[in-house]
Amino acid sequence: TPIPLPPPVLEYVFDADTERRRLGHPPRVSFLGRRPSDPEHQFSDTLELPGQRTRACATATFQLQDNIRDKLRPIAVTLAYGIQGTDDTRQRRGATLPLLSPVL
Repeated sequence: TPIPLPPPVLEYVFDADTERRRLGHPPRVSFLGRRPSDPEHQFSDTLELPGQRTRACATATFQLQDNIRDKLRPIAVTLAYGIQGTDDTRQRRGATLPLLSPVL
């Protein structure tokens, strides 16, 4: 009998104003509720994916800094994501192939 795998967990990072920061300017926003290890312009978290055809949502909120002078250019937010633990190459006992990880 196959061993049921735990549901996959999605790791994600929102990053705001990356192009502006690359040019040496400070970010114009800060994320609320971010982890202490996250810089103010980033928000990272995990989300368990319950199953196929089942929705899972996450919310990230940011606020404008008080001293913003550039109010005309849009604030771009990028998203990076991956499945937690996909580097795991454990093998099941007696199996000839490693466990297969989900793919995004």
